[in-house]
Amino acid sequence: MNPLPPGNGVPPAVLAQDVEALQVAELYRNLPLGAGAALVGTILCIFVLGENGLRPEHVLWLGYGIVVAALRLGLGWAYHAGALGLDARDWGRLAVLGNLLAGIQWGLLGTWIFPGEPGPNQNFAIMVITCYVGGSITAYAPVRWAHPALSIPATVPATINIFFVESGPHPVAGLMAFFFVGMVLFYALRETEAVAERLRADTRIRRKLVDLEREARRLAAFPPAAGTPARRL
Repeated sequence: MNPLPPGNGVPPAVLAQDVEALQVAELYRNLPLGAGAALVGTILCIFVLGENGLRPEHVLWLGYGIVVAALRLGLGWAYHAGALGLDARDWGRLAVLGNLLAGIQWGLLGTWIFPGEPGPNQNFAIMVITCYVGGSITAYAPVRWAHPALSIPATVPATINIFFVESGPHPVAGLMAFFFVGMVLFYALRETEAVAERLRADTRIRRKLVDLEREARRLAAFPPAAGTPARRL
């Protein structure tokens, strides 16, 4: 997408602030659903991984997931309620921090509590990590580092453990896995730029419409005198 040229009477700093506020608002529209889905996934993981008996690490991981989900849901509530009086940038940073905590949780699924025996449980754990990381690109794309904060701690430690530690080194498969991790990050950042560009265009259009409406009201209240050429909008 070719970026629109600056201008339209909007100072760059003002435009950047408006776009950042819209980016954060779009992220927080997706955050409650993402946090709720993560909580459901955490509980389902425990049902699957604990079918042969829960270990202490399973219980600790479940508790960590519940706390992280509660914090992220509470953060979404606080944003929509305007409870903390923060600016858009600080709200964005808090959302990135919440995603980082969630990413650590999924990284622990691929390392600390990763099933020791090859089979469906290992495949299930890999599928969960892959789905939560890949499926959240659109939800967290509005703010630049929101998706990497989730995906990097979720995938990098798990990739190292699965392909280089857990069953011995598998360098070719491991390098290919890192390639796919990099592609996910690449497309996440590309999606962030696309969202920002769309919001910049929307902001320019809205401001132009406001200016035109203000000028129309002014002309309606103070019509030009007879013989005076009308001002072009």
